[in-house]
Amino acid sequence: MYRLYIDEVGTDDLGHLDADSDRYLSLTGVAMEVAHARDSLTPKLDWIKANVFDQDPDEPLILHRRKIMQRKGGFGALNDPAKSALFDKAIIRVMKVSEYKVITAVIDKLEASKKASWKERHPYHYLMQIMTEKFARYLDRMGSFGDIMPEGRMGKKDQYLQEAYDAVRKNGIYYYSPAQICHRIPSSSLKFRYKKDNIGGLQLADLLAHPSHMNVRAGRGHAVQLGGFAQQVINILQASKYDRSATGTIQGYGIKYLP
Repeated sequence: MYRLYIDEVGTDDLGHLDADSDRYLSLTGVAMEVAHARDSLTPKLDWIKANVFDQDPDEPLILHRRKIMQRKGGFGALNDPAKSALFDKAIIRVMKVSEYKVITAVIDKLEASKKASWKERHPYHYLMQIMTEKFARYLDRMGSFGDIMPEGRMGKKDQYLQEAYDAVRKNGIYYYSPAQICHRIPSSSLKFRYKKDNIGGLQLADLLAHPSHMNVRAGRGHAVQLGGFAQQVINILQASKYDRSATGTIQGYGIKYLP
């Protein structure tokens, strides 16, 4: 049994698309066996939280890239160079040794909005449909089954995303039928969870999503800035973690760029 943990980079807003910060949206999914998330990933993340941040077991620290970079709250421990070095070493090791595959889909909202076929489409929902299809195809190759856990955004946004998921289960996408999708992903409901729920898979997705987003855009010739840590993450993704075909092709499997 696999689970696809999903995190986003960017916003689904369709205004101000000339600004680079608003133009691109991506979803990154981490496909992992549920048993591996429980028995391996979560204990490893708990070790980091206890040994780097001295986590209070009754107030779990949630790994969140933005707060880590800002050194906010409990992440202020990273102002200590020794703690910072330990964190980098430990989290990179988790990314290397954990068993998972990554799928990242990026959409250029400005270019998409210019296409006649784009009328009335919602970028986040469209990406979710792409992710559902890619995950179902991955499960088909693995001969297994799974469900999907996005990080929830509360209220009607979650409701609308569920409706987009319902649509792809009903209609299929491209050359993948609804029967094939529903067979591999039997659950009719997305398993929304939130940061407060302390889900290891979602925290890993959060840490991988931004470097992967930037890597996909760099591959399209965009002038993006990649720091040393992000480049280490990208090297791990490229070496073994992006989903790929039997012949090693990543494009169209672990990476999708739209339109």
